[in-house]
Amino acid sequence: MRALWLAVLGVAAYAAFLVGTMPASVLLARGHGALPAKYEVRGSAGTAWRGRADVVVSTAGGSLHLEILEWRWLPAALLGGRMAFAIHARAPGLDARYEGGRSLARWDLRGLEARGSAASMVALLPWLAPWRPEGDVMVTSPRLDTDGREVRGEARLEWRNAAVGLSEVKPLGSYRADIRAEGTTGNVALTTLQGPLRVTGQGTLTPPDRLAFTGEARAEGEQARALEPLLNLMGPARPDGARAIAWQVR
Repeated sequence: MRALWLAVLGVAAYAAFLVGTMPASVLLARGHGALPAKYEVRGSAGTAWRGRADVVVSTAGGSLHLEILEWRWLPAALLGGRMAFAIHARAPGLDARYEGGRSLARWDLRGLEARGSAASMVALLPWLAPWRPEGDVMVTSPRLDTDGREVRGEARLEWRNAAVGLSEVKPLGSYRADIRAEGTTGNVALTTLQGPLRVTGQGTLTPPDRLAFTGEARAEGEQARALEPLLNLMGPARPDGARAIAWQVR
């Protein structure tokens, strides 16, 4: 029996060695069949345990060029029953760091911190393109989990110094969206942090890019009159002067 266990341990150690020394190019090539997104690898270096690559990912809004995609294995995560990697991704106007892991039945993302320009979000959310968004976007999430069908967890998106190409008022303000994923949909709560364009509301987000949102928008301060054309695009006027928002994005 002792000899059998030694043989099993030896095979496991050899398998780990083979995976650990697997070139990054082989790992990325095998990912084509396992990942839903289509991508092109333009260059890679390192191994399955630690490496980097230059990758172009096809998205609904075009292509996203990850000039840097780095990963580093986190062996301590094995104590919690997870295979996890520290990941850094950088594209023009976008920089993200997080820990991605896999347990027996679920994938998870922890400690997400992503920063970028609002314009770079168009590649991920093409319905934003007609608005020509500007400003700085930050996305954070302590943890998100999925079994491939349902997603659970929380995330926060902040849009600072927001502006759109459809209005001469710049900036419009700063805004925060809190998202709570509870299965196949996520609940969204939007609030205004500051600025002349005040927007609030609630909605539901269905991955990858479906949004149903209801709320209100109103203008305040000296720039209220200049914001009228934009408010007219956002929704019909109510008796109190606010605009009623009812958006369905697919």
